[in-house]
Amino acid sequence: MRHFLLITVLLALFEVRAQRMDPDQNPYWTRYTFVEDSSSLVPLSGEYSVYYVQRGYWWNYVPLHYPVILSAEDEVRKRPLFDATLPPFSATPARGKDAPDVKVVVVRRLDTMVVELSAIHAPMPAYERPTIREGERRPPVVIPFRSGRFLPTGSRCDKDYYSVEEGIKTVDARTTELTEQFDVLWAKAMKNDQVITQRNTDTCHQQVQVPADLDLPETKYRDVWLMRSPYCGTHFVHFPLWGAQTAYTITFDPHQSDQQKEPVTLHTDSRDDVNYWLDISDWPVGDHQVSLMSCMNGGTFILKLR
Repeated sequence: MRHFLLITVLLALFEVRAQRMDPDQNPYWTRYTFVEDSSSLVPLSGEYSVYYVQRGYWWNYVPLHYPVILSAEDEVRKRPLFDATLPPFSATPARGKDAPDVKVVVVRRLDTMVVELSAIHAPMPAYERPTIREGERRPPVVIPFRSGRFLPTGSRCDKDYYSVEEGIKTVDARTTELTEQFDVLWAKAMKNDQVITQRNTDTCHQQVQVPADLDLPETKYRDVWLMRSPYCGTHFVHFPLWGAQTAYTITFDPHQSDQQKEPVTLHTDSRDDVNYWLDISDWPVGDHQVSLMSCMNGGTFILKLR
């Protein structure tokens, strides 16, 4: 019995680690391609704009906001998916700011579609996407354009939260059918080297979730994971402020011996904390030790940067 429990725990840890090591599995890194609401697969036509809206803080959660107020800074550039020999599908770039209220909004002329990315929690997919090998790109999520408020599964969204059980039942048949058609095209394009690399210059933002009470010996979990999306060119992180003044010293331990980097010390206080974001785009992959000093928290933790 003891061995069975040990194996179960190890398998669970392996699964969590595997999920962490695949940024494409994070819904905040996912790309979206919009198509016509028809039985056959057709790229969304005409002039349209796509917005990636992020709102709120996890420690001060507010219900999903609707209707949506758009700003110019929320608009994202659409990127072509395939070379000129294939239909002109495009996709949104991946973005990386983790917020409790996240939406993708599409505006075409007088019609607006709001896709609520935060309303549904880990639904079991009715249609499994193709398996990808290490280093391959996962196909974007396919969503038929319709006016109104929807879930990523293509079903209408009429409340702020869906349980896992409810999420299983929200899958839209047409969205599934169009996704199947798109994946056939994607597989063919991948085989013929017709998929355009989806790297972009948009910036990604992440909050560093530092464990509280680092100075207490009973604080067991001292690993902080930061996953950088392969689709983003610039990655910013925000280290939380503890009290009036906080200092973080990062000592690098890169996985590759030729990527050594001098330690970095970050001093921040209440005057600049709100606007301070640290660029970690060139930081090496590794398990880096971080020393935190403040009047409200203190100690060390490991920054697992990927």
